[in-house]
Amino acid sequence: MPEPTDSRGVSEVLGYVLVFSLVVSTVAVVSVSGLATLDDVKRSEQLDNGERAFDILADNVADVYRRGAPSRGTEVSVGEATLYTGEPTTVNVTVDGAHVLNRTSTPIVYRNERDQRLVYNMGAVFRTNPDSGILVREPSHVVRNERLLLNVVVLHASNQTSVGGSTALVRTLNDGSAVRYSDTGGAASNVSIRIESERASLWEDYFDRRGFDCSSSPPSPTEMRCEYPVSGSVERTYVVSHDVRVDIER
Repeated sequence: MPEPTDSRGVSEVLGYVLVFSLVVSTVAVVSVSGLATLDDVKRSEQLDNGERAFDILADNVADVYRRGAPSRGTEVSVGEATLYTGEPTTVNVTVDGAHVLNRTSTPIVYRNERDQRLVYNMGAVFRTNPDSGILVREPSHVVRNERLLLNVVVLHASNQTSVGGSTALVRTLNDGSAVRYSDTGGAASNVSIRIESERASLWEDYFDRRGFDCSSSPPSPTEMRCEYPVSGSVERTYVVSHDVRVDIER
């Protein structure tokens, strides 16, 4: 007579296999999704650190052109991103139709592998994605009831520079300032500013919020034009340019 089969051993083996398969599957899923999440967190933290460094950079440049410091150095941890000098920005200012300033400024750009960028140019800091962007630090223009002051910070790069995979040192040196227009008698009636830049729409948003009329801006993603009717409300109008030389070193 055949001996009865012990089904308990088979059940234990089958249960072990099922539990082991479940554990392996769970670990695999968590590992894949978890690594992706950790990578997102890492890149976001790097971009946030870059933004803090650019805020310090903006303060240091202000020390150079506003407080007369001969030079300043700012360390930026680049990591897997790239720090470089970007495409030039052209700025033109006219007062009552007369050109008082026409300069070209070279931005400093931090760009990661996802094409997220931090940009410092003309006293402002921008944070952009491939399809959007925001102004995270405003330039030092003054627009008040009785005073209009355009502080145009013009950056000059010694050469086209690109640094990646390390810590970069951004040196900024004072190349002098000049008053391009000064009126303390309330004679000016209109100030117009035109900017050609990859971030023209963000510049336009900024000037629009400050009370400029930007309705005459051309329908172009790389050009903006805004006007400020100073007649009758502004007693003092100034346009000042500040030249700052930029060197990026490893």
